[in-house]
Amino acid sequence: MQKVTCSVEALEEMAEALWYVRLKPELSVDFLPGQYLLVVMADDDKRPFSIANTVNEEGVLELHIGAGPDNTYAMQVLKRMQEQGQIEVQLPAGKAHLRSDSRHPVILMAGGTGFAYTRSILQQMLADGLHQPVFLYWGVRFEDNLYADQEMKTWAAEHKELTYVPVVQNGDEHWQGHTGLVHEAIMEDFPSLAGYDIYVAGRFEMAGVAREAFKEKGVEADHLFGDAFEFI
Repeated sequence: MQKVTCSVEALEEMAEALWYVRLKPELSVDFLPGQYLLVVMADDDKRPFSIANTVNEEGVLELHIGAGPDNTYAMQVLKRMQEQGQIEVQLPAGKAHLRSDSRHPVILMAGGTGFAYTRSILQQMLADGLHQPVFLYWGVRFEDNLYADQEMKTWAAEHKELTYVPVVQNGDEHWQGHTGLVHEAIMEDFPSLAGYDIYVAGRFEMAGVAREAFKEKGVEADHLFGDAFEFI
């Protein structure tokens, strides 16, 4: 992996305890859609964050970081970025990147800021031209956590092959969409998952439950991708 120092070009709160970060590496970097980087806090302390965009002419890296007062793991990273204006990262990391040569229909499943992972993959697929149906399911606890909702609605309106399905676990009386857990919404909407490429990002517990549930719906193991599966 390449180690590079990045200047912090933007650090903005998108929603409560959700931060957008834009980094500018001092050297050009390369990665595949869906890969992640490691923020180097120390030689023995490297913290993973999904890259939310694809390789671009500007050479920037975008991150979506969930960080509240009770999440010191992420807050320490943001604090260093704020105080120093730069951060050292290693990349690329992760095996659950886009399989761009596949023509299977695709399901992208994200929990919370795992959306960053699915956004990188989707952004590349849109740039290449959608050659198959793509379904993006984004699960959050509250509607306010859908920080990129308008962007996703715009993309879905512009591309007939793309279906965007937000899922709110704790929807209020005004919420009209899916409620509950995001993997359960997928289970309800698809009689079978055979023949689909499925990409998963979110908490390890969520990924583990989804993997077992999707097996019951016929997903092939070599068509189910998620970096969490390397650890659980």
